[in-house]
Amino acid sequence: MQLRKHLRLLSWTAADKLLFVGYGGVTWLQIRALSPEEYGLAAQLLTLQAWIAIVAEGSVLQGIIQYGQDQRERGRANALALTLHTVLTLGIAGAIALARDLLSSAFNEPRFRSVALLLVLYSAIGIPRSFALKLLQRELRVRDVFLTNAAWLGTCTVLTVIFLLHGWLVTFEDFALIACSGMAAGSLVGIVLGRDLIELSLGGTLPARSVVGFSLPQALMMAMATSIRQLDIFLVQLFFSTRAAGIYNAAKMLYRVFETGADAAMWLLYPTAVQLLHQERRDALRALIAKALVLQCMIAIGAVAIAEFGGTALLVRFLGLRYQETAAIFNVMAFGALALPFLMLQSVQLALHRVEQLLKITAIGVAAALAAYLLAGIASALWLVGSGVVAYAVVVALLLVLAVRKEGLLTANGIQQALVSLRSAATGSTLQRILSANTEK
Repeated sequence: MQLRKHLRLLSWTAADKLLFVGYGGVTWLQIRALSPEEYGLAAQLLTLQAWIAIVAEGSVLQGIIQYGQDQRERGRANALALTLHTVLTLGIAGAIALARDLLSSAFNEPRFRSVALLLVLYSAIGIPRSFALKLLQRELRVRDVFLTNAAWLGTCTVLTVIFLLHGWLVTFEDFALIACSGMAAGSLVGIVLGRDLIELSLGGTLPARSVVGFSLPQALMMAMATSIRQLDIFLVQLFFSTRAAGIYNAAKMLYRVFETGADAAMWLLYPTAVQLLHQERRDALRALIAKALVLQCMIAIGAVAIAEFGGTALLVRFLGLRYQETAAIFNVMAFGALALPFLMLQSVQLALHRVEQLLKITAIGVAAALAAYLLAGIASALWLVGSGVVAYAVVVALLLVLAVRKEGLLTANGIQQALVSLRSAATGSTLQRILSANTEK
């Protein structure tokens, strides 16, 4: 029964992440339909909303998991997390909207004003979805997570097909309509599926100061960490143009396939790490980390090889001559993709409450990335701007490995045992024995 339970969990998780990989094909159709200038604006809207959502979800909403282990405090933890999440999300989006004239001048893009105003609406629509997903993650109800994301991306897919068939997908505003409609569908389905988990209360003894103290350092860390993953497009805009930003983001869409795999590992590892540490089962956590790292690295190496040996060229050919610089940019980014599996170790540090250490690691990684971006901008080398994500991924991965090794949760012997275990499983004859022996772990 335990084996079937874990296999179902992994299967729904894989299906959920495949949704995003599959939607990447829809995104390529959207990019092909739009000019680089129009797609550049669309990418700015998506990037800003994603950055705000990641910062809020990865900080204040984590309190739902961190403090929700105590049944008596769940209602208060949920209420505090939702309040902080709403204030942070609308606060950042509102600040950008108020500064739209200044930012428009800085980017030399008059239409950024429209991006900033639509950002407030788009971010507000996504708040219920984010809250519901975190509740579902706490209970590991991955099937409902899949259905919520399927409603979001499925709506966007259907509308994209309709718009393409009728020739309606021409401007940034057309794209924004599709994005907002899909997000609304995802929020609605998420709330419906998670309605039995929505418990809000001001009662309880959980101090609001503790939640804020837990969330604020994480918010700063997430803001810095995701600034490289999300806001790098604005550095390209600053040094080059809206057209260059669109071309660069097309390369980032391919890179995000690798980020999706790393995100899936972090998504599963964090609640599991919290539970295992709470149960004082460090040996089980050590084995889990080693196996997850080995498997993720093997997948990343294979995927990068496919992309480098012809995969990227085929995608660029599909997009057309307007996006021909995309291949050169991604070829640089691919080196960073090899380091992404190690970023799952952030979940381990977070479960250990090493938030300040994570903040320092992230700051060093951001500094390295900014240096790479500035060098590319000063050299006016668009193909080299991908070096920023490489610098960030490599530096942060190295520092995380050192930090987790210091905690005694990552060892060379553990990696060797994971390799032996996976190699034995690959033979087929011993697969059932390996799974049965390690189900509890």
